[in-house]
Amino acid sequence: ASVHRLDKPTSGLLLVAKTKPAMVDLTRQFAERRVKKTYTAILNGVPNEPAETSISVEDAIALGVDVGSSSVDGDGNGEALKWQLIDHTLDEKSAVTVWRPVKYVKSLKARDGILTLVDMKPKTGRYHQLRRHMSWVRECPIVGDNAYDGGGDAISLRGRGLFLCSNKVNLDHPYYNTEVGRKEWDALPNDEKWANGTLCLSEDGSMVEVHASIDLPPKFQSFLANEEQRQQKFEGGVDDIDTETTNDEIISPPPSQM
Repeated sequence: ASVHRLDKPTSGLLLVAKTKPAMVDLTRQFAERRVKKTYTAILNGVPNEPAETSISVEDAIALGVDVGSSSVDGDGNGEALKWQLIDHTLDEKSAVTVWRPVKYVKSLKARDGILTLVDMKPKTGRYHQLRRHMSWVRECPIVGDNAYDGGGDAISLRGRGLFLCSNKVNLDHPYYNTEVGRKEWDALPNDEKWANGTLCLSEDGSMVEVHASIDLPPKFQSFLANEEQRQQKFEGGVDDIDTETTNDEIISPPPSQM
């Protein structure tokens, strides 16, 4: 049975319990907010990154979200990696999202001419939390979100559905952390124990963890590449553009965001 739900237009990972004990354990983990989820989305525009809501990797880990262990930005400049915190009540309940921009791509249709690829780590799981936080707090709705994009020019970006994907989840294994299950796991040969990289031990070695991830749907790459291609043609660029190369290019944010 399904342990949690995704919004109908959201793509990605869905947890399904194969046994009743697993269902009970996983439900408890969700209730205790021990399951760490990652979503990736494309935003219409460039979200502000206020200094007062900037947090370090250590701060994010203390909140209980999965931001990895590296505290240095991966672009090679040696700067400390920063995340943004949204702590904004929804429906009179606490709602917390940690997020950061990953890539900026020019687009003729986007607000201010730029689309932003972001990683988002929800600490809580309120109704449409990520969609509402990005639209209402950061004023940059997710592309294709016909409920929160505000209509107007954003309608031109609705043609390919919602660009929001649940692409990574970390949790404690519901069976291998029981007394019997842990003995069974310890006895497995190494070529079976790690399940092709999906299973690992916690830092202190006390828990067997599941780290599941998937690639983004192909529409993410093709949409960003096509939007940048149109922009380059409009600016008088090369007619024939290698979309794979285009998709890997990262542009700097506008001066106001630096």
